Amino acid sequence: MPSTVYKGDLAEVTFGHESGMVIEHDHFTNGTAWTSAAVANTDTTTITFNGGASAGIYTAANLLAYPEGLLAGCTLRVKTVAATGNFDLDDFATTGNVYTITHNEGADITVTPQMKFHGVSAPSDTLIIDALGCPALDNKMVGWNTSPAASDESVLTDQFVGLAATLTLPETKVEVLRQHVVGIGRDVVVQVPQKMSNEGGSLETMMNSARWLYYCLGNEVIKSVAGHTAIGTVTGGAGTSLAIAMGDNYVEFNGAMADAPVVNDFIVVTDTDSVFFPTDNYDPTTGTLWTGAQTSFTRAERNEIRRVIAVDHTVVTKRRVYVDDPFCFDHTANKTIYKITPDDAALTGSPNFVTTAANYGDITNRNSRLLFSGWHLPSFAIEASMRTRDIGSYNAHTDSPTDGAAAPGSANDSKQLTRIYKGCKVKDWSLTADADAEAKLTVNFDALMCYTDTGRLVATAGDRGDRYTAHRMFENTGNGPSERKLAGIAPNTEKPFLFYNGSITAFGQTMAQVTNFNLTGNNNTVTHYTVRGSSRKERRNTAGDSLEQIPFSGSRNPALIVEGKNEYELSMTIIVDDPLLWHEFRTNRERTDSNPITLTLTKAGPGVLREQVIIIIDDYIIAEAPLQIPDDKGVIKSELKIMPKHVKVVAHDALLHC
Repeated sequence: MPSTVYKGDLAEVTFGHESGMVIEHDHFTNGTAWTSAAVANTDTTTITFNGGASAGIYTAANLLAYPEGLLAGCTLRVKTVAATGNFDLDDFATTGNVYTITHNEGADITVTPQMKFHGVSAPSDTLIIDALGCPALDNKMVGWNTSPAASDESVLTDQFVGLAATLTLPETKVEVLRQHVVGIGRDVVVQVPQKMSNEGGSLETMMNSARWLYYCLGNEVIKSVAGHTAIGTVTGGAGTSLAIAMGDNYVEFNGAMADAPVVNDFIVVTDTDSVFFPTDNYDPTTGTLWTGAQTSFTRAERNEIRRVIAVDHTVVTKRRVYVDDPFCFDHTANKTIYKITPDDAALTGSPNFVTTAANYGDITNRNSRLLFSGWHLPSFAIEASMRTRDIGSYNAHTDSPTDGAAAPGSANDSKQLTRIYKGCKVKDWSLTADADAEAKLTVNFDALMCYTDTGRLVATAGDRGDRYTAHRMFENTGNGPSERKLAGIAPNTEKPFLFYNGSITAFGQTMAQVTNFNLTGNNNTVTHYTVRGSSRKERRNTAGDSLEQIPFSGSRNPALIVEGKNEYELSMTIIVDDPLLWHEFRTNRERTDSNPITLTLTKAGPGVLREQVIIIIDDYIIAEAPLQIPDDKGVIKSELKIMPKHVKVVAHDALLHC
């Protein structure tokens, strides 16, 4: 008998980047435009896309490739040039106007407040949906339909969360205003729901890769690459990309691309310009350049890798490659861009785990990345689905039931519930390594808002179904070798890092007697509420149930989640065998980047190019170093408390992009 209750083994959790989207007049649409129109008796404007082929950000003629209602709460800005565009009264750069998306559906996006110009777009008119709260679009989204059962909607939350021992989703809470009134008894008279929050998310993983440390720290660069396929223009060859601005989610070329990538390829922006790290070094330009092997350095090249989510060939002079995660750095024009095809290691240099007995565990084309803190943290989205039966979503997706046996309301209904927590950022984190256990990474995070698939609430029974196609890691997502690599869990890379394969250096020497290592970081992220309500009418079914995927268009949720000051703390338990630590402590010496503390973890294998992660802690002072004589007459231990300024991570693995 199928289960009639929700069970943990029938629940799935995945995650993905948030990238936003740039929609320019004539792009993706084969020469068509969009039209804005005021919605009568409201403070909203509806933007309608007026046709176009099934390509890029469109699933079919004029249908935007985002699930219904998912963009609610996102910020939209307009960019234009007065001489060639029509929306100069809405241009963010000159007017400061910012709009909040209240709903999206099919070909329409509705925003509040009303836009200043209502009409048809023209060349240079651009719509920019900011990354926060906007997951990367999914090319597998087949289409939107008024009937949920005929829809197949999704976003690119297809990433493996890791070897999660425990996972707590952000708790949705409603603050209720309760007021007594003079002269009307002793009971509460006024009771009104107010703001909503989604807080308390937590993920504890046995660390099999360093990917979550990207979301803890904020910046990623990779070692420079060579031998991959270069992307250029037919006339100009390699190195003809236009300038990339920090925060852009696309690379633009000034002509038709030669060796153009396709969706789910990866591109590498090679940039020898240096990025500098906060350091006590008086002149970082004279310090060591990180090229993949160093653990003491002051700068690195700005090489970045990203996954391709759309390719736009429409406008010949503005060919674009859209990516899943905004770029961390500015890149000047004419940088060489390479592509990597995940399942094509021989030609484009995709990393692969070697499984032959003699070299088991080696990584061919091993990727090397450097993670470090910066001015911002990337946001991400968490997708969670649960069901009472082990079947997929009931909709138009090819792996869903098509014979009606699991239709909503039937005896075999799986009662699937799908939620996506948007606008997530890491609050604090801790990395723990014990002498007799695996390395563990705990990440705590909050979200801005929660999207819920409401397709099962529509009035017509035959139309009820799951609008959103839930990602199921080994059923419809990581269900093949190349698919697993795309999901961030390449075959055979799921084993955790173990402390007994690790080593620690500190104070200029190798520490052989460390029994425990615990590094914590606090990003001090804070959510902020802003006034951004809307008079748009709530959509309900005939029974009065809300069909809004995000209640009240997100107006009762926080609008911003902003990181604050970084604070790191390291504790180590050491069996003392030398007076060095006491002398370090009593003289209060500050160790700079030339003598970092490093924790090196390497997975087992016979070769050299194995999976490895190196945690680098520099500019540090010992704050506590107790040396107490134990009552049991045993070994003397010291619980060191160390205050570092900076944390960096070097990782070598088969992961393409965090």
